Amino acid sequence: MGSNSDVPRLTRGLARYETDHFAILGVPLTADPKRIRRGYLQAAKALHPDRFVRDPEGAERANVLFAKLVSPANEVLAKERERSEYETVLKLRVQSLLESPPPDLWPTGEAVKDLAERADWQEEYVRRVEKLAKEQYSSMATLLEKTEQLSELNLAYLLLKAGYKGIPAPAAKTTTPTGIPTPSPSRTTLGGIPAAPPTAPPVQPAPPSPPTPQLSPAETRFLQALDMIERKQYRVAIQYLNFAISAQPNVARYYLHRGIAHLKQGNAGMAKADFLQASRLEPANAELMAEVRRWLQQVTTQQPVPVPSASRQTSQAQKIVPPPRKEDSGGFWSRLFGKKK
Repeated sequence: MGSNSDVPRLTRGLARYETDHFAILGVPLTADPKRIRRGYLQAAKALHPDRFVRDPEGAERANVLFAKLVSPANEVLAKERERSEYETVLKLRVQSLLESPPPDLWPTGEAVKDLAERADWQEEYVRRVEKLAKEQYSSMATLLEKTEQLSELNLAYLLLKAGYKGIPAPAAKTTTPTGIPTPSPSRTTLGGIPAAPPTAPPVQPAPPSPPTPQLSPAETRFLQALDMIERKQYRVAIQYLNFAISAQPNVARYYLHRGIAHLKQGNAGMAKADFLQASRLEPANAELMAEVRRWLQQVTTQQPVPVPSASRQTSQAQKIVPPPRKEDSGGFWSRLFGKKK
């Protein structure tokens, strides 16, 4: 199996900000489970080793694509809970982008051309995805390009769904009634000699704005997790922190806050493991260690929820099976026709 460096990196559309599982399987964001299954089978068939019998390098590349892209995408989208959490991640990512949108947020590829101007843009989005999906896995040479076009469509759909208004308008050209561009008016002449162009005052260049710091994907996940913890959505917070830890496994505060989320859910054992890992990573950080000790005290004092006595009695009573009565020894037929005299 190839290494991670062998996996092609998608850099356009939604994949620029998040892993685009929908684009990898060639399905729209609105796809139902049956459509997702069809997309997975189409990709699996196209990447099957039997199609590369005389091309060992192509077979190895297909194996990498299937193991690193297609199979993980299906694992997420084919399960209701994982898909719901993934869609939450996408929604939060788009909200974060819209709070401070980059100037090139709206995709400019041919796949999204004129999509925003259409009244039926949602139906048109599905039609364009379906058309590209038919061609996506037909050739390994164009697979990456087709997948990025699908990802551009997905980003456009999410932005339009969120009410994005920053779509660049096409440049308008001034034309005459005959369709010929209008030439610029000639400058006033004096004695047939063109007048010198008016001199404009020199424009002072604006001072360059300081570069905006770019957060790493792991740090972005961490900030999203903090927001989820504040909203008491601990399960989603743990999902974000799992992503952050997988990307940067040596950051103590990631483990600390995942432990807090586990503790809030009542998982004291998992919380304790995360608190101890945080203390091992940064034992010299006095502030962090004070937080770890404070939360560890809550782990040790957390008591299990007592079971009501009535429930215990009920459960014990359910385990008692009365012995069979002697008059029932004849079985079903004896009870049906009566005992012999």
